[in-house]
Parts: sequence; structure tokens; C-alpha cells
Amino acid sequence: MTESYIRVGLITDGKPDMEREEGCTLVRNLRIGDGFHWSRTISARFAGEIIPLPETQGNIHVVNRLPLEEYVKSVTASEMNPRASSNFLMAHAIISRTWALRKIQNCRCPFPEQKTRLRDRIVTWEESDSHRGFDVCSDDHCQRYQGLPTHHIREVEDAVTACRGEVLVYPDGDGGSELADARFSKCCGGVTERFSSCWAEHDPAYLVSQKDPWCLKLGQMPPEDANLLLDRALKAYDRHTPALKWTENISKADIADNVRKRYGIDLGNILHIEPIKRGPSGRIVELKLTGSRSELTVGKELEIRRLLKSDCLRSSWFDISDETPETLTLSGRGWGHGVGLCQIGAAVMAEEGKDYGEILRFYYPGTKIHKLY
Repeated sequence: MTESYIRVGLITDGKPDMEREEGCTLVRNLRIGDGFHWSRTISARFAGEIIPLPETQGNIHVVNRLPLEEYVKSVTASEMNPRASSNFLMAHAIISRTWALRKIQNCRCPFPEQKTRLRDRIVTWEESDSHRGFDVCSDDHCQRYQGLPTHHIREVEDAVTACRGEVLVYPDGDGGSELADARFSKCCGGVTERFSSCWAEHDPAYLVSQKDPWCLKLGQMPPEDANLLLDRALKAYDRHTPALKWTENISKADIADNVRKRYGIDLGNILHIEPIKRGPSGRIVELKLTGSRSELTVGKELEIRRLLKSDCLRSSWFDISDETPETLTLSGRGWGHGVGLCQIGAAVMAEEGKDYGEILRFYYPGTKIHKLY
């Protein structure tokens, strides 16, 4: 197999503000973290072609077409700090390449995005298969792609080149192998989650819920050592978000308002919220909201996070306490869905001398690395 090209829909703040430069295109209004608490607009430079999208999809107006390996370099430097350990960067390059190739090859989720809506129950999830006219988008809905790296470029290039063409595969049951669905999140909080808690009722054998001692080690380190590791591993705008443990005070009036805006349902005053289904990690899969006028059950995990906080709660793994007439206090763990590789845990593994193969075998048991080209 030879290297593929990939088509990336660029998310911009309004119509693209672009300028052609030598060897690249400057986009002055790339939107990152769209819909999340770190959302902002940045300037970024992109290799390859910039092609108008015939039909605008939301805030995506143009498509960036470029070689897959160039895309992987950017994703590796966009998801994590390019100063991170080379073994961590290599592990991330392999899963980012694998995930992207699944999209290029149209390996769609066997149970695509859907919504179940009854009078008092709404269960929905998001998949990236909804894109039309391109393979992936440039933000967290798929994986972060923020253009050409701006610093520590050599380290990223060396890491990606060292594992060029390598992907993660699993047995297909017929004596062959298929590309793994290599999901990942920022911080699992100490336990990874199974696929079906976040998406369809389908659980790949290699996406297991298991204790993650490497993620937990972050909380056991002396503060100065933990801060040093996070400074090396995380992007600057991620660095300010507590990930392993966190607390949020949520307004009940805001929850009721979000229910009205998202679903057109008036629950009245929110009296209390109650987890009715949790995944094996502790993440809430279905949440019951009781109001003065009616009740509503909501799932899955991302829908819960977006409903409770307009710029998205860090995870759905939380306990509810200190209820008052106006607010709820949520004591939570982790950042993201928790399925597959934990970026914080993987960074700790690499810092402690584990190579990229060991990292991938831990987070995707039963898979193996295969060189496609």
C-alpha cells in the first residue's frame, strides 16, 4: 500500500479568512475547541491544497487535501505538546494514522449516530461519519488538526517518520486483520471506559474498561514533578484544566434552560438529578432529571456533559452532592469519554521508560502494530 491523501474540513469562525503564502496557506480564523470550554480562534498555516466545499456544512466552508503523513504530523503536534516524549508522540502518531485511515477507507461505525426520543427519554451520541464531501474535520469532533507545527518541529517529524506507515490492527476472525477503531481521550481519571457507554451498543474486544495505574500515578507524584510532566505533555490551553479530579457548581436554572433550548421540553424547576445507569468506569450513561412539571432521562455521556454545562462538562464521571434550591455540586474525575488510550496515562508511561509498543498494547489489548507502507 502507498501513502494516502486525506481531505480535512476546516472549521472556521465565519467565512475563511485566508492568504496564500509560499508553500502553504495561512488561515487567520481557524476555530478550535468548538463547543468546549477552551474554544478560541487562532491563526494557522496549512500544507496541501485548500478547496472550496460545494455545500457549506455548518462552519466548514473549505477542505484541506494533503498527504496522510503530513496530516499525522500536524495531529500529533495538535493533540499533544511536541515537547512530549518521543515514544508517546510515536504511539499517538500510530493511533491518529489508524483512525484517519479508517475514515479514508470508509470503515464506518456498524451502528451510526442516532437519536432515540420518547416522551420522557432522549438517548443520542455523535459519530464522525456524518461528514459529507471530506474524510474528517479539523477539531475534537474527529481529532485536532491545527496546521503546520510552530515549535519543536524536528522532534515531531522524527517521531512520525520513525513509525511511518505503522497502524494498529486486530484479528478480523477470518485469519486476517482490520484497522482498529483507535479512540482516545485526554484523561481517563484512573479507569478507562467501554465503547458502548459512549456510542452504539457495540464493544470491540480491544476497547476495554480497565484500571489505569499510569493515569493515577499523576496524582501520586510530587506536585513539582506532576507539573513538569504536564507542561511537557499538554498544549498550553489544556494545561489550565484540572483533569484527574475536578468540581463544578451547576445552576439548576441553567440546566432547565438547556433542556428547553436543546429539546423544547419544559421541566419546570429542576428538583434533582439522578444517575440511573453508569458504565464500568463510573461514567454516567443515562441521567434522570426531575422537574416540578415533568421528568426526563438523557444519555449518552457526551449528551449529558453538554446538557449540564453549555461549554461541556469535563466528563460524565461525577457524584452529585450539596444540593441547594439553586445549585448542584458535581465532584468528578477525568476529562473526555475515557475510551481507549488515555493521553495523560500514556504520557506517564513514556516518561517512565515504556516504549510506544508497550503503551499501545496496554490501552488496546489484543491489537498489534502492522506496517502498511
